[in-house]
Amino acid sequence: MFFQFLEALLSLDLGWFTWLVEHNIIYAFAFFTLCFFFWDGNIRKALGATILLSLVAWIWVDMETISGMVIFAGSFLAIYYITKIAVMAFAEDSPALRKHLVLVGEIQFVVILLVFNVFMR
Repeated sequence: MFFQFLEALLSLDLGWFTWLVEHNIIYAFAFFTLCFFFWDGNIRKALGATILLSLVAWIWVDMETISGMVIFAGSFLAIYYITKIAVMAFAEDSPALRKHLVLVGEIQFVVILLVFNVFMR
């Protein structure tokens, strides 16, 4: 979807942007509402964050297609969240790991992503 967006942007295809707005209006409002909530009612920041969130979501979907790695699948997300709770509970109880919770979370994501795509697909 990101590459289609770039193509439409470079060719100034207004029809594609009209189609995008018409068919994804609920997602646009949902993203805007989420960003509006997180940026404490600042409309300018929420609008910029909505655009950024949309671009990141499109890039994730395209990277999943290009690389062949599953990221947005129900079984992957179930395993990811279950192990996330266990790993973060362990890291919070460990005095040495408590300072590095973000790093522990990122390492856990990469390990689960690799294990799922290599052994469970």
